[in-house]
Amino acid sequence: MSEEENPLRNKLHKDLQASQWLQKFKQLSEGLQRIKVEFPLTQLCELKWITENDSLVIHCPNPEVREGLAAQAGKLAKFQMGATHFVLKYPNLPDIAIAPQK
Repeated sequence: MSEEENPLRNKLHKDLQASQWLQKFKQLSEGLQRIKVEFPLTQLCELKWITENDSLVIHCPNPEVREGLAAQAGKLAKFQMGATHFVLKYPNLPDIAIAPQK
């Protein structure tokens, strides 16, 4: 059956492409790729997107990476990817929350 013969499939495909969820997912995916390029230390970290509050948690593998990223907090605050805030984490050290500038 050709696509022209399946109007429901065409409608569902168009609806999915126009959905806010898909657009947000694409934006997030692009943002995660860009953050790894602009902040190479994040390639050593586990990045976790928290959907409930649109924040990015960056689990650092050691205190040095955490401090390296903390030193770039001003640049990270200017990074636009739709996050309400970024959180640098490392066990036994306080979290560092960075709010993006609008």
